[in-house]
Amino acid sequence: MSEQEFPTPTPYDALQAAILELFHETVSRYPPPHAPGAEPSSPPPHRIGEYLVYQGYLSPRELHSALQESQGISGGKPVPLGFILVTRYNLPATVIAMALLLQTLDQLAHTPRLPPRFLGEQLLREAALTPQQLALVLEQQVVDYTHGQWQRIGDLIANHGWLDADALNAFVREMRAA
Repeated sequence: MSEQEFPTPTPYDALQAAILELFHETVSRYPPPHAPGAEPSSPPPHRIGEYLVYQGYLSPRELHSALQESQGISGGKPVPLGFILVTRYNLPATVIAMALLLQTLDQLAHTPRLPPRFLGEQLLREAALTPQQLALVLEQQVVDYTHGQWQRIGDLIANHGWLDADALNAFVREMRAA
């Protein structure tokens, strides 16, 4: 009897497994308050709010209101959507970080030739950072903003000692050259 051969996992497969494991941990820790929404009608990758509605973390009405507020439509100053979701809708920053990781995973799966737009995406693509590390600094960034501080993701990564400023600058140069 011959053993069945399994294909060697690709770097994408390993990244996908790690992100999906984090997703399941996040859903277990922070169950969605709403029934899952309709699957987004547009092809992936989706916008962050679409992931949150689809997973049941926001209702469509909540997303609409949060988007208006984040864009400053009601006369306020524009602020990051994640900040609005944490402060006004009590969405855990961990859930926002997870939705961003799912979005990155979809971008890699459906538009692999497009260069990354954000440093975190580049670091995941290059396996310079794990999904767990990126989730931690994304969460920290949102929480810090709710306390009136804004730190760049690269500064947070360097503060943890995962990569130094020279390595981060090299990744940024690589992104800009693409």
